[in-house]
Amino acid sequence: MALVRFLAVLFSLLSAAGLTGCSDDQSQPPPLQATASSSVGCKAGQSYEHTTLGYHLCFPGGWTSRDYTAEPGSGGAVSVVAFGPPASVPAHVPSSGTFNPPIEVRVVTGPKDQAEASLTEGNQVTPTTVAGIAADRIVVMDSGPANGAVIVVFERQGNTFEIEEAPGGTYDAAFQQVLGSFSFPAS
Repeated sequence: MALVRFLAVLFSLLSAAGLTGCSDDQSQPPPLQATASSSVGCKAGQSYEHTTLGYHLCFPGGWTSRDYTAEPGSGGAVSVVAFGPPASVPAHVPSSGTFNPPIEVRVVTGPKDQAEASLTEGNQVTPTTVAGIAADRIVVMDSGPANGAVIVVFERQGNTFEIEEAPGGTYDAAFQQVLGSFSFPAS
């Protein structure tokens, strides 16, 4: 998973650098900081709404959410939000680069096929849907520490969404809760 994530981060950085180089305006827009919201009704657990990207989901009670978008190591992503038990979701991304939250929602700019290319190689890919949108479910099959991680990838409004469960299957029920509740409410 570390290699897959590294390649995804590298691709995001190269894409961002390429897009920045194409413009005379070198100013960078501020990161899309999310805000937690309780306006989303969840039958079980807690609600989370990303007010800028317009998605909401439910995650287990007793867990916390943390927005890492502005953190070093976000890899140029438009948004990075982690969910998990408080002890597994630190205030800041560790400098060691070994942080692997139980569940993560990462959004990168660009089409799904570009972001997904490095994620699918050598891994098991099956079709699925999230919020009524066609998606790919990728199970990491390498022999390293990422073996067994699950990443669901789909595209919406020019952004690629990657919803990831850490390897080990420990968070399967929570991952299913997030996927099953993930939606884009009508504006």
